[in-house]
Amino acid sequence: MFKSHSKLFNLQDNVAGPCMDKPAEIRCASCIMDTSYYFNGLSIEAKRDLQPGLSLKLFNKKEMLYKEGDVSSHLYILLSGEVKVYKTLPNGKQQIHKLVQIPGDLIACEDLYLETHGSSAEALNDVSVCHLKCEDLQNSTERFREISDTMMQAMSRSLNAYIRHIANLGQKNALERLASYIVFLSETHHERHLKSSYLQDSLSRLELADMLGVTQRTLIRSIKQLESDRCISINKDGFCILNLQELEIISSGI
Repeated sequence: MFKSHSKLFNLQDNVAGPCMDKPAEIRCASCIMDTSYYFNGLSIEAKRDLQPGLSLKLFNKKEMLYKEGDVSSHLYILLSGEVKVYKTLPNGKQQIHKLVQIPGDLIACEDLYLETHGSSAEALNDVSVCHLKCEDLQNSTERFREISDTMMQAMSRSLNAYIRHIANLGQKNALERLASYIVFLSETHHERHLKSSYLQDSLSRLELADMLGVTQRTLIRSIKQLESDRCISINKDGFCILNLQELEIISSGI
């Protein structure tokens, strides 16, 4: 497969290249693994071993990628759109514990070694992903040990984000929780070398309030406070950070 297209690949750039075995109408311009925060550091041999198992899948807004209790059979790599990952509480409310917004980020990595999904994943808008069967991933991992290191880093990141979220719920007031959330988004974008002053957020005010563990009214009051203090500006698509240093001070509770 790859020998006939060898001139397209620059081994020094560690690029796996387009999925040449896929039909043209669903072929990516370049493989998501070449730019993914989690996969771009893999050797070209490891990426090419994973690549044939990747398949494109599209989801409409509000469509479920999977539900809590479904059989866990795939790892999803975000191409475009936004996905919320949540658990449904006994009272019917959603506890959102993860937002997947950056192309190349992983969905369902925390369920890789479970028989069923421990949470649900829903498209916040039109979403495209590449997905990989867990069985194929495990086979590639046996051939390339570096892949398992990548998966461990991904799951550690997911766990740390959730721990951080729980800590924010338990120890901070509403304004501090909101500031912490915006700072976290900024840090995540900066770590991926993306522009961090503007942060897209497709959650409704009710969803964001549930995620932060506050009432919708309290959330709106906190947003207005941060706007009034010239820490952020708001438009219909998200937040624009005006004073990151002040947000960090507020989020710390000082």
